[in-house]
Amino acid sequence: MDQINFAPRVKAPVLMLNGRFDFLFPTASSQEPMFRLLGTPMQHKRRLVYDTGHDIPRTEVIKETLNWLDQYLGPVR
Repeated sequence: MDQINFAPRVKAPVLMLNGRFDFLFPTASSQEPMFRLLGTPMQHKRRLVYDTGHDIPRTEVIKETLNWLDQYLGPVR
């Protein structure tokens, strides 16, 4: 399946964590176009870029994911 056909159909909130030096999904040719093409309204999508390659630091992934989930699902009680 080609992402260009799928991305506009995504309407759910999206958190993208990307590495600036990612060799699998380069910033200009992959990450940015994918983010722009997502059908999610701008206020419900967020893209964070780290000065890393493909692997984002685990502590950042956990922190940002938990914050995102708290925002959309509410904090854990």
